[in-house]
Amino acid sequence: MGPRRGILSPDICGPFYDRIESQGGGMALFMNGAQGGMVTADNRDPDSDGEIYTWEECIRIGELLANEALRIITDARVEENPNLQIFSREVAFPVESDLLWALGTGSPIMNFGADRTVSVKVNLVNVGSAQMLTIPGEALPNIGCYLKRKMPTEHPFLLGLTNDALGYILTKEDWGAFDRYNYISRTCLGEMTG
Repeated sequence: MGPRRGILSPDICGPFYDRIESQGGGMALFMNGAQGGMVTADNRDPDSDGEIYTWEECIRIGELLANEALRIITDARVEENPNLQIFSREVAFPVESDLLWALGTGSPIMNFGADRTVSVKVNLVNVGSAQMLTIPGEALPNIGCYLKRKMPTEHPFLLGLTNDALGYILTKEDWGAFDRYNYISRTCLGEMTG
C-alpha cells in the first residue's frame, strides 16, 4: 500500500493468506526467499505515471500470488508423518562496511565482535522431503540459486531475512561491480559476505 499511508496493513500477505486458507485448508505462511535484487510486483497505473497504492490492488496481487502457489501444489503428494530435524550453527561474517559497523556496534541487539565480525545463527530444517536453509539477509538470486542447487533434497527452500537482517548478501564478484549495485553494496556487510 506504499510507505506514506499512515496505516498498518498486512499488504499483499493478508489477501494471500485469506485465499490460501479458503482454497487449500490449513494455515498459510509467507516466507521471503532470495529477494535481494528482486523485481517488485507491477502495480503501475495504466492511466497515469504513478503506481496504485490501494487495498484493492493489494487484494489483486495477493490473490494472484496465492493462485500461483495453489497451482504449484495441486499435484503435490501428501507426506504422512514426515520426520522433523532442526540444526543450528553460529556463523561469523566479516564486517567491511563502515556504515553497518557503526550501526551494529551501537545496537544493543546485534552481536558485533571486536574483530569486526558479526555472529548470527543459521538453521537447516528438514521436514519430510523438504529442506529449508535460513540466511540472515537478502541474498541476490545467483546466491539463492546456488545454495538451493547444493541442498541435497528434491524440495529446497531458502528463507531470507531469518534470524537477522544484515543487509544484502552478494558474491565478491558482484560487490561494488556495477553502478546499479551501488546501493546494494553500501548496505552489505562486505564483499566476503556471499
